Amino acid sequence: MRALVDTVLAPLVAKDGGILQWVRRVDGVVEVSLSGACLGCPAQRDTADAVLLPAMRAVDPSVTSVRVVPRFLP
Repeated sequence: MRALVDTVLAPLVAKDGGILQWVRRVDGVVEVSLSGACLGCPAQRDTADAVLLPAMRAVDPSVTSVRVVPRFLP
């Protein structure tokens, strides 16, 4: 799943100026962070539900949801 985020989904989000980073997976919930142009964007939930989740479920049907979480990088 992390490879999908890094190689397919992150470049897709980057086309709109956003930065998508893998955080972790806890059972069926995948946690990611969105920054760059996505930081504070009201469409974050829509991106997670309509773009990220279907792509992840296509690869692994056990993914139940995508949660956008804050990520503080050094």
